[in-house]
Amino acid sequence: MIPKPVAGSNPNLIFSTSLTIIGVFVAILRERFSPATPSDPPLKWHWLPEIKDTGLFIESGWNENLEGRNVRPGIWVDRDQNVYQQVSIGDRDQMPVYQNVRLQLYYGIGETDMILECTSTNRGESMILGSIVQDFLQMSSDEIQAIFVFRSMTPIILNRTTPFDKDTKLWTSPVMFRVQYENRWASQPIATMLRNIFLKIDDKTDPEKYFRDITLHTGMPL
Repeated sequence: MIPKPVAGSNPNLIFSTSLTIIGVFVAILRERFSPATPSDPPLKWHWLPEIKDTGLFIESGWNENLEGRNVRPGIWVDRDQNVYQQVSIGDRDQMPVYQNVRLQLYYGIGETDMILECTSTNRGESMILGSIVQDFLQMSSDEIQAIFVFRSMTPIILNRTTPFDKDTKLWTSPVMFRVQYENRWASQPIATMLRNIFLKIDDKTDPEKYFRDITLHTGMPL
């Protein structure tokens, strides 16, 4: 079972940042390794919400320093590079709809390279865990794209099992792929903001010193 967005929500607004994409795959993998999800043959590991009870860590990449990492296998979901492709002139989505403030609507395609580190103190266990993750994501990619409105997912790559660079006591089998998603945003013209800055420095005798002080002093008000 794959977790779904909240009913009535707009997926183009929810899933429009690389950080959100990380959260989506953490949730998907937690559901896959949940004891409530049937598996044939049965999985060796299960994810449980309580850290002290879980047999498998499934976390975002920046939680990889969790206590107990060295005694239980884990899947650490992170991203590598993220890039936005231009699909229209000036990224424009359509003409401004709020003429009084000239609100501009924009549209682009985001691409995020995902990396899932499947770690264990045992090299063979890391290889098996990585293989299960690869198979699951590859075989579920069409459903994942449909439910979370991803434009595409590249074929899932399982890399060689090597010592984990963040902890040499662990082995890791990285699973990698690229996700493409739609990104929409809105903004008012920057001219208004720049004019406000200009008005603030209008009475400064030394504008160069003013901006230099902003650079050098943390928290200095404009």
